Amino acid sequence: MCDKSHAPEVSQTPKFVSVHSTPPILMRAFRFSTLLTAMIIGLASTPTPTVAAKQPMPTATTDPRPFSSPEPLAQVLRFKMQSPQVRELQIRLRHAKFLATYDANERFGAQTRAAVEKFQRAIGLRATGVVDQTTWNALRARSHQPTEAELNNTDVGPWFTGPQQPGYVMELQHRLRQAGSYRGPIDGNLNDATQAAVAAYRLKVGLPASPVMDERTWARLISVTRNPRYAQLFDAPPASSMTQRLDARCVTGRVVCVSKAQKKISYVVAGQVKFTREARFSRPGYDSPEGEFRIWYMNSDTVSTIFGERTPMPYAIFYDGNVAIHFSDDFAQKGYEGGSHGCSQLRDYQAAKWLYEQVKVGDRVVVYQ
Repeated sequence: MCDKSHAPEVSQTPKFVSVHSTPPILMRAFRFSTLLTAMIIGLASTPTPTVAAKQPMPTATTDPRPFSSPEPLAQVLRFKMQSPQVRELQIRLRHAKFLATYDANERFGAQTRAAVEKFQRAIGLRATGVVDQTTWNALRARSHQPTEAELNNTDVGPWFTGPQQPGYVMELQHRLRQAGSYRGPIDGNLNDATQAAVAAYRLKVGLPASPVMDERTWARLISVTRNPRYAQLFDAPPASSMTQRLDARCVTGRVVCVSKAQKKISYVVAGQVKFTREARFSRPGYDSPEGEFRIWYMNSDTVSTIFGERTPMPYAIFYDGNVAIHFSDDFAQKGYEGGSHGCSQLRDYQAAKWLYEQVKVGDRVVVYQ
């Protein structure tokens, strides 16, 4: 969503765009008995010992599964055809971040064709929209073997962050507690009790039981719960020991100061730095605009589909068209290997939530070298 050329899309109120009616879901992967359902719900409601949120969380990667090797394509896949392999194609395009959808089907429609064309252009092939052996091999090399749950749409992939972000897990636990599916501590630990609560909530809203808080389930959950305030989850602001050389425009009023050269963001009030964090900016071919701006819109659950994939932008603070400051799970996992389409990104969910609650529409943002 961080592309000024698409400002009209955001100007019509950016929001969490994944709250749609749920398509028919195949149930083959998860046939839970009434007894097992009761066990899941019982586990979800059983308090567990408190574990400090500051304990190290397991290291996560974007997807630990290996990429696929070349394999003969049974048939060329093209527009308007219907085949089980189209379902696999859509899932692989989603893995490679070229398809902005999360429920797969067997119909090769216009959206799938556009995703294939974009993928072909990105890897230097002629954009025909037809999946031949060359295109298929290239896509397999950038995607994973779909699981049965993915093929059946019972698992459309985890939401935007993993257990390495305790701030997100605490928010998840709080929302699950509001929904009546969790009674354990709000400790940021994605343990068995929390995952059982996710499965119980999915059953409660008519989705197949699974411990995965995928985008579809998250959309259901946030629609019936309130976003907990920072103070409800944490007893102090995020620790901040970094320093940043401030631009002269940052010493008066309330301002978010963004330094591209220093790769840092600071929140400053009347010349006093309240908070400094690492930041990431645009990838090659895009630009993070510099200058003095005003925050014009804020949304805690924005999802961008401008660039083909579904790109979550939690705690987005928009200051120049579609350009925003927001949490980035990609930044959290990959560091400076990647980049945005112009946005200023944070990789600490707790810090992004805190900053979001400090600023308001009309506050200044200064972006400089």
